[in-house]
Amino acid sequence: MEFMKNGYCRICGLYRPLSFEHVPPKAAFNNSRVKVASFNEVIGKGPNEILQGKISQRGRGDYTLCERCNNRTGKWYAPDFIEWCFQSALLIKQTNGNPTLFYLHYLFPLRIIKQIVVMFFSVNHSGFRLTYPELEKFVLNKERRFFDPNIHIYAYYNIEGGSRTSGIVARGTFGYSSPILFSETNFPPLGFVMTYNSKPPDNRLVDISHFATYAYDEFKIMTIKLPVLPTHLWYPGDYRTKKEIEDNYQRNVSNTKKTNS
Repeated sequence: MEFMKNGYCRICGLYRPLSFEHVPPKAAFNNSRVKVASFNEVIGKGPNEILQGKISQRGRGDYTLCERCNNRTGKWYAPDFIEWCFQSALLIKQTNGNPTLFYLHYLFPLRIIKQIVVMFFSVNHSGFRLTYPELEKFVLNKERRFFDPNIHIYAYYNIEGGSRTSGIVARGTFGYSSPILFSETNFPPLGFVMTYNSKPPDNRLVDISHFATYAYDEFKIMTIKLPVLPTHLWYPGDYRTKKEIEDNYQRNVSNTKKTNS
């Protein structure tokens, strides 16, 4: 029998025994041991530094959803999301990690984006559902289409660096008066960003919010081109290569020496 602990379900908000929610679903390559760490443990870590944390033997996830929400969303959405992960992994393998063209994807778009939203419920705090109540209705009614047009979901391929998750963060950007508000979760071969009434943290991200416009049983063959973005640092929204990180570090060191001389 699975261990359960009591808490507030991050989707329905009821205080119930919570079950372990894999993020992403277990069958989407998330079925082996991973190292997990808190924000304070990863902040400031470089791309080559050893991460401190604890080992999760069952994959990445946490006790975030009640059994009812976990079972319902898992049954409705997870299988088709997992299928897309397998398609993406195969595509990346066939292109030697460099899928530069538009490729055919065979999808149930609404089911996939609903699973992504479920994942964002799990990576955010329990108050997330109160801030965005429409998303709760979106995932608990499998037929429901559309969500707040101020919310956008973006996708990218991820095969290099580490997996990371982040609840809502605010990041200032030069030239913009308002901060970028976004949440991120990635696990090879895919990564996702959800923005909240703001632009994305990187213009290379591809907006897949239109997946929410299809019907639950509507199957589509889509041509999609996603960027391959590395995640070497634990900062959400940072997709620099190791060389870009090292070059930036060397510039900072050089500027510091000039300032102090």
